[in-house]
Parts: sequence; structure tokens; C-alpha cells
Amino acid sequence: MNPSAPQPRPPDRTDRTDRWETLDTPALLVDLDRLEHNIGRMAGLARDAGLALRPHFKAHKSVAIARRQLDAGATGMTVAKLDEAEVLADAGVPDVLLAYELVTPDKIQRALGLGRRTRLSVAVDDPLGVAALSAAASAAGVEMDVVIEIDSGLHRCGVLPVDAPALGLRIAQATGLRLAGVFTHGGHAYSAADEGELQTAAADEAGSVVDAAARLREAGVEVNAVSVGSTPTAALSAMLVRRPEFAGLTELRPGNYVFHDGIQVSLGVATAQDCALSVAATVISRPTADRAVIDCGSKTLGLDRGAHATARLEHFGEVVGMPARLARLSEEHGVLALPPELALAVGDRVRILPNHACTVSNLGRAFYGIRDARVVEELTIDAAGGVH
Repeated sequence: MNPSAPQPRPPDRTDRTDRWETLDTPALLVDLDRLEHNIGRMAGLARDAGLALRPHFKAHKSVAIARRQLDAGATGMTVAKLDEAEVLADAGVPDVLLAYELVTPDKIQRALGLGRRTRLSVAVDDPLGVAALSAAASAAGVEMDVVIEIDSGLHRCGVLPVDAPALGLRIAQATGLRLAGVFTHGGHAYSAADEGELQTAAADEAGSVVDAAARLREAGVEVNAVSVGSTPTAALSAMLVRRPEFAGLTELRPGNYVFHDGIQVSLGVATAQDCALSVAATVISRPTADRAVIDCGSKTLGLDRGAHATARLEHFGEVVGMPARLARLSEEHGVLALPPELALAVGDRVRILPNHACTVSNLGRAFYGIRDARVVEELTIDAAGGVH
């Protein structure tokens, strides 16, 4: 964890049986019944499909939630940043995939240190990255696990399946490295306009890593993990693996499923009733009949209206249980558009369904776990703000 990052404020001292409306706002609320249902459902999908489940920690950044996922059957965790990996190593999580390329000496040295505390696998997609990792691991006298990232359609990082054997052979010939598998993120699923396009994205995602693994094996390179990771495609991947052409899949790495959010609802992957995360806010102004202002803005909710630079949504969040939406955000203000007849007064508390739960988690410091609208638990966001 970055020592310079702001630290969580002291725990709230209100009675833990208080209703959520008594909390200081803004406050991040987690419906524990929905959270546990979502965790159990994904664990069941993976188990029934014969797939390992390695959830993405960046969705919540909370050790308390990661432990729930591991207790439900997850075999390890995925992270995007070393800060997150260090938090999990501190918590004793034994198996972590860093789904991110490391190329600078300081980050590679951090990874080598982490590899002494947990089983760490690191992403690669370039010969220069392979060379840098190999030199550092050899100098340290250790063997580092690496996984090749495959581009399945997002066109971010990753090599095409046809190029995987060349990179795999470099890894096999390099000292200090061991190829642990291949992985991809089907992030282009977030651009799907309908169920058909979502199914196509899932097939792209699964097909790319199965193809890459087959090509590597044909080149004489051993491949163990064949991993896909995307909440919108996770259930589809669990079905695809039953088809012969996708039978080589071994692992799912979804993240957002623990909470779901407005983006997942817009994709048809979840309903609002599946969403476990909301943000409690207070109305601080009702300047006109069709406008109200709440005490949280972009520093709490982020500005996402879609994932991966998409803009699926026309708003910045919805009010739970009311016909009102966040039309605009300033840093500390959220402007609600609402029907003039809606009874909403200054001082009233509302809950916002965020568009992108992962961003909210990174910006927060703690979740308040609720059951039947009462606060029963406080869950620290242990890797809050960790982007290194």
C-alpha cells in the first residue's frame, strides 16, 4: 500500500444497530445479504462449470470481502496494482495474479519481494518486459511466474493468439521465469448493444485464450491456466466451457459481480435488486422544483458513464427507490433531476446507485454493511487509493 495515501478516518462510533440514515454522509453502504448472494452465485457458477474462480480485488479493495470470496471457494485473487497485492499478502492470501504488466525496475523489485510472501504471477505481453523480469529474477536467484496477456477484442494490452507462441518461447528460454498460463479481459463486452453482442464478446474472450493455449502447446510450451475475466461475460463463459471448442478454459476472474452497478444493469447482466453497493447522501439544497443537490459529487462517485471510455448511461447515478437521477456532478455536489411533485426536502437522506462500483470503492475509505437497513458491520477498504 502506498504509505503516502490518505488513511481511513477513525471508525464511526455510532451504535452499530443504527439505521443507515443516521450515518454521516456521504457514506458507502453494502447490503450484506445481496453481497453474500452475489458471491455465492458466482462461486456456484464456477464450481458447476469446473472452473477455478479468481475474483478481481479492485472491485472492492477490501480484505473482509476478499475473505468472504475465498471462504466461498475462490482459489486466489486477481489485482491490478502492486498496492493491492501487498494488502492481500499482508492479509495472508496465498495466491495472487497481478493482471498488469511491470516494466520499471522499482515495480519489478516490489514484485520480487512480494513473491517471497505469496505466490505471485505477473502479466507480460512484450519481449522487453520478459527481458526485464528475467534479468531481475535471475539476479535475485528466484523464479517468477508470468502469464501472457491475450488481446481478445478490447485492444488494450495483450498479444494476439497467433503471436503467443513467439512470446511463450522467449519465456521458456529466459532464466528466472516460468510460464503459468494465459489470460485475457473481454472488456469490449461493455460496448455490447444487446444480448447477441454480449454473447459474441464472451465467445471472443474464451476463444482467444483457448486458441493461444493450443498454439503454445503446439510450439512445445506448457500452459496450465487458461483464464478469462469480465463480469458481463462470466455466466456466459461458464456455459461456453461445456462446448468442445471452449473446453480448455480453466479459470474465471470477474470482479464487479460482488456489487454490480448501473453499468451492469444497463447491460442486462444484473437488476437493480442485485446491486449491493449504494452511496448514502443528504439533500443540501432544493433550489427549484425539478432540481435538488446532494452532498456527494465526483470525488465520491467518479464520473464514469460506462467502462473503457464508453458512455452507456446519460446520467451519473440513480436515486434508489425514487424517479430521480444525477444529472450533473461537481467535485462535492451532485445535482439531481427530479419530478417537480417529488417530495424531497433539504435534510432528507437518499441512496445513490452508482454507475461504476469499482471507482467508488477506490475513492472511499470504508463500507458500512447493512441488513434490513441497519448498520451491522464496518468493512475497511484496505487498498483505497492504491494505484501504484
